[in-house]
Amino acid sequence: MGNLKNLVFLVLVLLGAFGLNDKYSKYKETLKDGKLIVENKKNLEDKIDEILVEKARNKEKMENDYEKIKMLIDRFGILSIKNESQFKKMVYIFSNESGLKLKEISKSEKLWDRKGYSLKYIHFTLSGSLNDFGKFLYLVNKSKKYIDTTRSYIELTQEAYKISLGYIENTAK
Repeated sequence: MGNLKNLVFLVLVLLGAFGLNDKYSKYKETLKDGKLIVENKKNLEDKIDEILVEKARNKEKMENDYEKIKMLIDRFGILSIKNESQFKKMVYIFSNESGLKLKEISKSEKLWDRKGYSLKYIHFTLSGSLNDFGKFLYLVNKSKKYIDTTRSYIELTQEAYKISLGYIENTAK
């Protein structure tokens, strides 16, 4: 009977040991899962922080771009010409200042129209010396109002100089 008690006690101790070992393994596994969860949470928080920083950079860039666009629109207002006759008067004054005679002026041609501003080109025929034509080009280049020359052409003949010049007209009134 004493052996039976010892045997039962030994079986109970072994079952308890196996049960404790199983509980300890589950405890270790739970701790490992907890560490993984904490690491994943930290990684996610880092990614969220990176996204927020990137979003703030993009917002700042967009605000800077917006400010630049507003500045350009304001400059368009300053540099634009009220109407076609004002532009023709400017060119007439430039031709007189440089010693050229303005022979012919064509009608304006609209190249584009955006947000209250139009780019228009006019063809002028001028006569005089090549030196005077150089002075004229200098005055056009140094004008306080914007004169577009990106699509200009100059035709030199024996009788005259033909030049196309553009201007930005404020059409929003």
